[in-house]
Amino acid sequence: MICLRCHGLMVPTRLEEAVGATSGESISGWKCLLCGEVIDSVIAANRKGHHEPMTSRARLPYGTALEKSRGPKRKEMRA
Repeated sequence: MICLRCHGLMVPTRLEEAVGATSGESISGWKCLLCGEVIDSVIAANRKGHHEPMTSRARLPYGTALEKSRGPKRKEMRA
């Protein structure tokens, strides 16, 4: 399975924290080895309900700067 966030490898895992540490129960899910994204049956069902395509949630590479949106250009004022 491929991660939707970073396109890394997802592996099957047991999720004990999701159910509760005291109950001793666990559920199965998927965890990305690169970014740590966790998907279980509830998350997958909620994502299937959306009909619009999801945009990439991948993080930007280190050192990439976001361009700030600039407002309308102003005429330079001369003193």
